[in-house]
Amino acid sequence: MLVSFVKGRPALLIRKERALVVGDLHIGMHLKLREKGFYFQRATERMAESLLETYKEAKARRLVLLGDVKESIGSPKFAEYRELKTFFESIAGADTCVVRGNHDGGIGRVLSNMGFKIPVESEMIIGGVALTHGNSWPSSAAMMERYVVVGHGHYALRNNDSLEKIWIVSKVTAKASKKYARYNRAVKLVAAPSFNSLITGSALSPKTKLYLPMFKNDVFEFGKADVYGMDGSLIGRVKDLMSADM
Repeated sequence: MLVSFVKGRPALLIRKERALVVGDLHIGMHLKLREKGFYFQRATERMAESLLETYKEAKARRLVLLGDVKESIGSPKFAEYRELKTFFESIAGADTCVVRGNHDGGIGRVLSNMGFKIPVESEMIIGGVALTHGNSWPSSAAMMERYVVVGHGHYALRNNDSLEKIWIVSKVTAKASKKYARYNRAVKLVAAPSFNSLITGSALSPKTKLYLPMFKNDVFEFGKADVYGMDGSLIGRVKDLMSADM
């Protein structure tokens, strides 16, 4: 296996390169919740601590932040800027890079202004694994790899009155030929949950299929995709779990 889920954590490890991948941190989101009367003390510090614990437990050598690092879509206001600085100072010991998400406008400039020399790319390929945020199409080069790992969707499974974070692993379909002249017919899409503990996600439904263009356009299977829990166990297929949620 090129990749494995980190048991009990919303994180993935590219095994040979020991690259830890986490998505959708949305640093500063708790500031919006505060305006509505919900207070989460030390939210950014706790997320950084959890990430460093995961990094050490996985014996990782690299850290990839898979887009939507920050909550603001454009330039962050002062309070969010301060939270971002706190976070990156806290994880300074990790060899970090950023895959830009749709919330990450100006993230390269922001990090540079803070004095951090952290690479920012729209897509990365590490050891046969393509990493892109998921709001737009993977490149042709990404589709030639063994896995395409994305965030953005924040998928979740309804369990009675609560939601649980999940992983979705999907096979490519023949419709990929309409978008890509060449692609690896064994490539799989891995949709990652948010690492932020304040974000559980949206329950599986026909509506949530639309969150990723690869699912929306049936380039990767949605209904037949496999769903895994945070313990790494296979729960079932989207279509069966979605039927139970409806």
